[in-house]
Amino acid sequence: MAFRILRPDSLSAWENEYILKRFSNYRGILDGKQIARYLIAKSLECKFDPNNDSLEVLENLLKEKSIEFNELLKKSIASLKNREIKASSYIDLATTIANRYLESCIFCERRCGVNRIQNETGYCLLTKDSYVSSAFLHFGEESVLVPSGTIFFQSCNFGCVFCQNYDLSQAWKGRRNIEDIAQKINEKKLAAIAERLVEKGAFNINYVGGDPIPNLHTIVGSLKYQTSNICQLWNSNFYLTNESLSLIIDFMDFWLPDFKYGNNECAEKYSGIKNYFDVISRNHKRIHDEGSGEIIIRHLVMPNHIECCSKPILDYVAKEIPKCAVNIMQQYRPQYKTNKYKEINRLPTSQEIADVKNYADKLGILYQPVS
Repeated sequence: MAFRILRPDSLSAWENEYILKRFSNYRGILDGKQIARYLIAKSLECKFDPNNDSLEVLENLLKEKSIEFNELLKKSIASLKNREIKASSYIDLATTIANRYLESCIFCERRCGVNRIQNETGYCLLTKDSYVSSAFLHFGEESVLVPSGTIFFQSCNFGCVFCQNYDLSQAWKGRRNIEDIAQKINEKKLAAIAERLVEKGAFNINYVGGDPIPNLHTIVGSLKYQTSNICQLWNSNFYLTNESLSLIIDFMDFWLPDFKYGNNECAEKYSGIKNYFDVISRNHKRIHDEGSGEIIIRHLVMPNHIECCSKPILDYVAKEIPKCAVNIMQQYRPQYKTNKYKEINRLPTSQEIADVKNYADKLGILYQPVS
């Protein structure tokens, strides 16, 4: 692995035996000893009629191909390297279904049901078009991920009152033309952005925002045109539906999901989201058990939310998704609309941070190399 790194912890983290074990496939891609999942998926032929097959037929085929794909993962790297890219592949099938979902959008659990193909908009205010505000090598991500080829999408399906990226997720809504502040892209343009990041030395392609969920169709579609053996990374609030998660679960090598709240009530109060814990825990369990299983959960410690959020989240991680590492984040700061919420309108104290870390230690959760 050729390192182009400025942070010493990006090297030392790989000296941790648990990091090496839990992120072995990602490390294998970096070392050229493993193949990115999306490249394998492109070698899996799918015969279907994108114009005439019903959504039910396509979804059933997706389930069949997911089983075939996971059988392929058991084959030797030598045999996988010799497989040919198919003209109509598993990637094409997932892209076709994603665009069908746009006709009555169910990408996230808001399930707005609007026809984004016909330029209707739901909560995220996006039509079928995707917009990228920036793409660059990010050296501030978790130790094992830098330099990360981050692609920042506009818009979000959350409405967090403490949002630190509100310029991407909220600030333009109803006040500015999105095309004045971001570049409209299609599948091929997104693939070109990703390939340029690879050329610059990215260790992964990191889809972030805002949030990538409203842009899922463009991201999946871009995989048809990407060619580099590089880790695909989904960096998200993770409020996906089961249907949309099924479209990406086999293609992503690494997962960087948020786990903000330990209950549904706090999520509805501060992010305007219903059934948060139920949805997020379900999705985390799926990628842990059915996906690559290589996951760093980001938990932002919030003031006055240790007992109701931080500890229940860590309890869930320890019991249900033990292969995860957790980034216990101390970056919370009061901004955007937090002046309306006295209980979170301050920084977390050093004691609150210590309480969360001590609890993680008690549960045996791996957090230090990535926090």
